Amino acid sequence: MPRRATARPRTRPRSYARSLAAACAMLLCAPPAAAAAATSTPAAASAVSTPAGTPAAHAGITSGNWSGYAATGSTYHSVSASWTQPRISCAAVGAVSVWVGLDGQGTSTVEQTGTQAECTAVNATPRYFAWWENYPDPESPYRDAVRPGDTMTASVTYDRAHDTYTAELTDETLGWTETKSFPRYGGATNGSAEVIAEAPNRNGSRQPLANFGSVTFTRATVDGRTLAAASAATVTMARNGVTEAVPGPLSGSGDSFTDTWKHS
Repeated sequence: MPRRATARPRTRPRSYARSLAAACAMLLCAPPAAAAAATSTPAAASAVSTPAGTPAAHAGITSGNWSGYAATGSTYHSVSASWTQPRISCAAVGAVSVWVGLDGQGTSTVEQTGTQAECTAVNATPRYFAWWENYPDPESPYRDAVRPGDTMTASVTYDRAHDTYTAELTDETLGWTETKSFPRYGGATNGSAEVIAEAPNRNGSRQPLANFGSVTFTRATVDGRTLAAASAATVTMARNGVTEAVPGPLSGSGDSFTDTWKHS
């Protein structure tokens, strides 16, 4: 799931058709033929997150496709969090991506990693997969399995000495870890750090937000500090006057919160 945000935050790019079909075959996805049809061309295959407009520092943010917490108003070099992969059902078409990343709030890039669950047809089998992304490049899926209920831990770190990012994602339940390093694009400013549940794009259009119930983020840090210490702001997902997902208050420790689905 790139991901940057606009005053209605951006929607991130998705995987190429072949990669997604291969990933889905391993991740209990819908049949490969359905995946290929859904991502028929490379351009359409990427779901792109668009950056949200620059918010007032530490004020609550309203986004068209993001819900969670974002630190802004400074320069950031790392973000991390853990969560339990939410389960969705295919009573309706929709998707949800859960991730951590740098940039995206008022910047033209997003460096991120996380998981996605999606239903491309009513009564289909939900797809669950993991990915990393250096937006504006398309998202790249991993071939590792992801299951509802798995404990995930993710981090994105900027290395100033080498001008590169490292995205690391671990499925603590299944015991795998994936690490990707990639160069910094010229537009990357490290101007924000996020812990997010997102309604991603598919074939250039924002997908309905899948009913994920709720997802609780724990051990969430920005530059080694808790979200509270980093003065992270709430990000509420709302469109056309309808609130779709809301982050709850930070825990007493300042590093945990629950994001809750409200509407598709």
